[in-house]
Amino acid sequence: MKKLAILHTTPVTVPSMKKLVEERTDQVEVINLLDDSMLPEINRAGKMTDAVRERIVLMVRAAEKAGADAFLSACSSIGGAVEEAAEQTDLAVYRIDGPMACLAAKYERIGVAATLQSTIGPTSELIERMAKKAGRSPQLECVVIEGAGALLNAGRTQEYDRMVREALQKLAQENEIVVLAQASMARAVAGLSEEERKKYLTSPESGVEAVLSEVCGWKKTEKPQKH
Repeated sequence: MKKLAILHTTPVTVPSMKKLVEERTDQVEVINLLDDSMLPEINRAGKMTDAVRERIVLMVRAAEKAGADAFLSACSSIGGAVEEAAEQTDLAVYRIDGPMACLAAKYERIGVAATLQSTIGPTSELIERMAKKAGRSPQLECVVIEGAGALLNAGRTQEYDRMVREALQKLAQENEIVVLAQASMARAVAGLSEEERKKYLTSPESGVEAVLSEVCGWKKTEKPQKH
C-alpha cells in the first residue's frame, strides 16, 4: 500500500482531506501532519518566516521517515515555502492548489477569495505564474473575507458558510471564475447546485486527485474501491 503524507495548518482540514482520499481509493494510507502554529506566526509577521520554513522542511523529513511515497500540503498560504522544501528532498511534493491554479489561469477575469491575508499572495502569484507560462495576463480581483476564519475556528459553521458564500457571489458577478484560495473554504459552496458551482474553483478535490494519479495510478473514471 502507498503512503501519502498530508501537511495541515489547521485541524479543520484533517477529516475532510482524509475522506477525499478514502472515497477514491483504498490503496493509499494517509499520514496526517499538523502544525497549527504556522499561520498565526505568518500573519503576525506579515510574511513567511524562516522558522516556518524550517518546520516545513522538518515535516517533509518526518514524512520521509514514515515511509511516505508523496507529500501534499493542504495549505495554500505556505505553498511557496513548500516548493522550496521540495528542492531538499527526493520525495514527491505537491501543493493542494496547483491543479486549481492551472485551471484558473485559462480565464481573463479571475476572482480570488480567502479568509486570511496570508493566503492571497501565494495563490495569486501561483495563478499569475501559470498564466505567464501559457502566455496570458489575466486580471485578478483579490478579496479577504474578514472574520470568517474566526467563525470556522469557533465551530460556527453555518455563519461561516453564509458569510463566505455571500462574498463569493459578489465576486462571481464581476469575474469569469472565482478561486477559493483555501481548502477549508470548499465547504461554503458544497451545497450549491452543479450549475452554480461551475463559477467556483476549489483546491481539495483537484489537488488530491492529481496526487493520487501519480502515487497509485488512480483515474477519475474509476469508481471508488470498496473495503
